[in-house]
Amino acid sequence: MTNNMYIGPSIRGVVKHGSVFSGGLPARLEKLAGAKPIVKNLMVPVSELADTIRLSNEEGSAIAVAYDRVSELSEAEIRKITEGV
Repeated sequence: MTNNMYIGPSIRGVVKHGSVFSGGLPARLEKLAGAKPIVKNLMVPVSELADTIRLSNEEGSAIAVAYDRVSELSEAEIRKITEGV
């Protein structure tokens, strides 16, 4: 089973930057990723972490764009998506 690390911005009540998951995602994060698939770009196999972090520093890379887009989500929007979980 692969361990994945979330390398995006911390999202209050959903996920913290650097969290590692094995065997699936917590319900709130799963629901957010379903509504905003770009969140999945920030879930990285731990074995690929070094390369992915290097890429995240390159402007315009998929990782950098995903990080920026997730950062732009409002707390209200996140609450609406994850409501009831």
